[in-house]
Amino acid sequence: MKDGRIKIRLLCDNDEDYKTLENWYQKEEIYKHFEQRKLTYKEVKNKYLPRTKENAEIPVFMIEYENQPIGIIQYQLVNPENKRLYNITTNNCYEIDIFLGELKLHNKGIGRKSINLLSKYLFNEKQAKLLIMCPLKENIVGIKCYEHCGFKIERYFKTENTIGKMQEYTLMIKVR
Repeated sequence: MKDGRIKIRLLCDNDEDYKTLENWYQKEEIYKHFEQRKLTYKEVKNKYLPRTKENAEIPVFMIEYENQPIGIIQYQLVNPENKRLYNITTNNCYEIDIFLGELKLHNKGIGRKSINLLSKYLFNEKQAKLLIMCPLKENIVGIKCYEHCGFKIERYFKTENTIGKMQEYTLMIKVR
């Protein structure tokens, strides 16, 4: 997928991509909104290796700007547990997660273009009925970006994050 100087490609099962991710996961500005903690190289590889495989449940794409990796975007079909959490009954719903690991490239429209590229793919190729993003309620910059992409705030909910701490999230939905 491509839009001008922005390209989205599947994450590769190689040291270069894993080391890039490990570097990003050392930045508090990144991990506080995505993983809530730093990840080692081994943790990065264990988490992302299954997502590089054909027919992965959570395909991960490297976002490149001018042929340099700058972030990742991923999607997954919303599972029954999350459908209950989100209080949705629609089938063929996908959830999107994104982060830009290169802080100097924040607020330049790259995240918005990347989300729009993936949204178009999910609506056209996967016949998605609706798309979901669930940023932390405190992630105002992310929420504004997602609103610019056509996502609407549906409601707020609390659930455990990746390290078992209760946090409040913003349920955002984009309908086809």
